[in-house]
Amino acid sequence: MGLSVVSAAGPEPGDGLAAALPSSSSPSPRRGALAGAWLGLAVLILAAVLGWVDRMVFSLLAEPVRQSMGLSDTQLGLLQGAGFALFAGIATLPLGWLGDRFDRRLVLAACVLLWSAATAMRGTAHSYAMLFVASIGLGVGEAGLAPIVYSLIPQMFARSQRALANTLFAFVSIAGGALGTMLGGAVLGLVEQARPLLPPALQALESWRLGFFAMALPGPLVALLVLFIGGGAGRAAVTAPGGLVPARQDSTGLLSYRHYMAAHWRTLAGLVAGIGVANVGLLAVYTWVPILAARQFGATPAQLGQGMGLALLAGTIVGAVLGAVALRFAQRRIGVAAPVRVVLLANLTAALLSLPLVLVRSANDVFVLLALIVVPLIAGTVVIPNVLQDVSAPHLRSRIIATLTVAAMPFAVLGPLLVGGLSDALKSVPNGLAWALALITVAGGAVGAMVLRRCENAFVRLVQAMQSHSTDP
Repeated sequence: MGLSVVSAAGPEPGDGLAAALPSSSSPSPRRGALAGAWLGLAVLILAAVLGWVDRMVFSLLAEPVRQSMGLSDTQLGLLQGAGFALFAGIATLPLGWLGDRFDRRLVLAACVLLWSAATAMRGTAHSYAMLFVASIGLGVGEAGLAPIVYSLIPQMFARSQRALANTLFAFVSIAGGALGTMLGGAVLGLVEQARPLLPPALQALESWRLGFFAMALPGPLVALLVLFIGGGAGRAAVTAPGGLVPARQDSTGLLSYRHYMAAHWRTLAGLVAGIGVANVGLLAVYTWVPILAARQFGATPAQLGQGMGLALLAGTIVGAVLGAVALRFAQRRIGVAAPVRVVLLANLTAALLSLPLVLVRSANDVFVLLALIVVPLIAGTVVIPNVLQDVSAPHLRSRIIATLTVAAMPFAVLGPLLVGGLSDALKSVPNGLAWALALITVAGGAVGAMVLRRCENAFVRLVQAMQSHSTDP
């Protein structure tokens, strides 16, 4: 249960979560470190939930924002696609580089503060340009979340515990995001009720502006908690022939980032393309389904928060259990290739389930169908962190995960934009938005499944290569 990967620079501020207990009642070092690791995981989950809610609140408020500022569906798609995802991609590699060279907690705390400030900025926007800049800030801030969190977890947990930690993080953060979306919807309703109690300057503002301000408030507290994560987290370190060496220093026997990418780029490209093409439509489901419910059936932001939150929560619980069971079953049947096969089947199933969107007759129908789509989508999602970690060399992990995230960004940009553009083109067609969403999602799911199937063998060879000289605990 002890960790062999620790900060090469010694204890950092916050490594003392467990050590802060009086020595007379302190648990053993191993148990204390493990307790610190689980506390740290809880903080990482809290940060992920905040990021999820700050990202989703725009979907809850998109329709009143569109009406207030006279935006088109294409502009909404750009805000959620290019504005968020494209610039997140630009920032991901530099943030991954920082995460491999400096205390990852400091980098993550700065990211939390940035995306919270961007959420508040949305509430101050009086033009499309300002909304776009705020979306850029949100994307840049959240760009550091995945590469840093999934690099911290192997530092905090031994290999035997990592799969559980990964699954708990993915499951609880998404389930917490669902609860947070429900809470967000309730907060948006409470904001309007509390309007008479606000200062006169705030009372005059539109409800959607107040909603963005309210969602930005928890950011500084969460950033502070991130700084006090313990359990072995801190600066990246690697085990080299001469002992523990900071990842920022060269050391004989360590694979360089350049040589790793040169040797394995084809396999990584196949994984990114297969998952990315499938996600073109699947990612758009999260952003466009609440808009569909609001526009077609008149759902209010509070109703959207409750309906979306319940759908995401139910789908996440079932999907996480299904993903864990499916992975274990697939590992017994096909071995190392199991994660890719599970993701393939999960994404394809989720895509096919989007077809009935064209048949919905009420907002409740939309929420029920969303829950069904989320089940296989989450089943695949909880498997992906293990894939990312297993194909990465430990001392390069933040950069490799960041690189794969950047490579996938064009697909995230395309999803909301393609759906918005096709919806504008189908304005004269009944249920044009639903048709646009279903057609793009099904097409992406089918093509993505074919690409992933073709790269299974290469994935197996890469994982075996990484396992043969891994220095992870």
